[in-house]
Amino acid sequence: MENNVKPTIVFLTSGWTGVDKNIREGKSPSGVPSISKAWTIFCQKGWNVHVFMQTDVTPDWPAETTELNGVIFHWIQPAFYKFTKWLMNHRLYGWFKIFWLISQIRMANRLRKSKVKPDVIYSMRSVYALLGYFWARLRKCKIVLREYGTFGYDAWFVNKSWSGRLLTLGPLLLFKIPFDLFIMTNDGTQGDKVAKWANFDMNKFWFPINGVNKNLKLENFNKADFKEKIGIPRDYMMLMTLGRLTSWKRLDRIIDAMPDVLMEYPKTTLVVVGSGESKDAFKERAVKLGVSESIKFIGAVTNDEIKYYLNTTDLFLMPYDVSNLSNTLIEALTAGCCVVTRDVGSTTEIVKDDDNAVVLSHGEADDFAQAVIKLLKDPERRNRLATKAHRQAMERFVTWEERMENEFVRINELIQK
Repeated sequence: MENNVKPTIVFLTSGWTGVDKNIREGKSPSGVPSISKAWTIFCQKGWNVHVFMQTDVTPDWPAETTELNGVIFHWIQPAFYKFTKWLMNHRLYGWFKIFWLISQIRMANRLRKSKVKPDVIYSMRSVYALLGYFWARLRKCKIVLREYGTFGYDAWFVNKSWSGRLLTLGPLLLFKIPFDLFIMTNDGTQGDKVAKWANFDMNKFWFPINGVNKNLKLENFNKADFKEKIGIPRDYMMLMTLGRLTSWKRLDRIIDAMPDVLMEYPKTTLVVVGSGESKDAFKERAVKLGVSESIKFIGAVTNDEIKYYLNTTDLFLMPYDVSNLSNTLIEALTAGCCVVTRDVGSTTEIVKDDDNAVVLSHGEADDFAQAVIKLLKDPERRNRLATKAHRQAMERFVTWEERMENEFVRINELIQK
């Protein structure tokens, strides 16, 4: 490529919780930090950046806007907009997958009409992976697939259920496609093992742990004032979960633990930060167990706001079935939280029981209840675990700037070959 020509990268994606809606409302993106950071790093480096996103935009929203200081968004309304809204409102959004082919056609049609000439096509998640691959071959440009973890290892090697294997078959077949670069987050779901098992070219596979803001720990932060601000009495203990509210993240384990916790410590509130399709179901569960008054569903907050919750909470709880080495764990450790998590996937690559966290070998509701009660009784132990968690996190993890710079370098190298 000539030095005076600006490279062009095209991102293909569906909507993201807390990202695209926030952008359209002029707010800072929340949700997965690497989503918007991937767009902005290339813009900052002088590339032309186009994001083709099929999401629940209203019919009157412009087809194209410029956001995030120079990123061009091509907004694509889903097919059967009113019907899909009904599905979402009734927590049946998964049925929208029957319109997969239509969504591919709409995306391809927008790409064709845009006349954008990419040097790199970057498919976010598997939704547009095949379309991205064929479009890249048609345009004679490079193709990158970005995945954020996998259920494949759990389905094929842990639970070994045929239903789970069937559901993961499509994403697993992607390992048979010769992408120029396959990026998968090391989130504890052991995607590197799946890639090797599927015989993907490991020279083209990158498996990074996410970056983190290393300024998350706030010295001399007034926890009592913040509790009062979010509606919690100043003298109450605070428990916290963070993440998208979906079934496999198993917030029900913490809700089910609350009656036992409240029996011992009635002045305790569980703060749930995040939103998602299972929010109403979790709320209903809390009402059924009679603990709804002790649980605050905050909803999604921006990435800049998360640090205030992390610095206030007495315990940070991670009850996921898989993906317990996610960015939420990294952030909690870096902020100096006392963490209680489950021993699933590769969680113990970064946390060790009674060293920098409490790691539950079983991790059901009763286990969480007992762990929480013991820790609330022992502030010295909480402080010891939190202090070591922060120190080790600062030593081990890279910043988001370093993480995204590494990604840019790898993709930039593709067009230099």
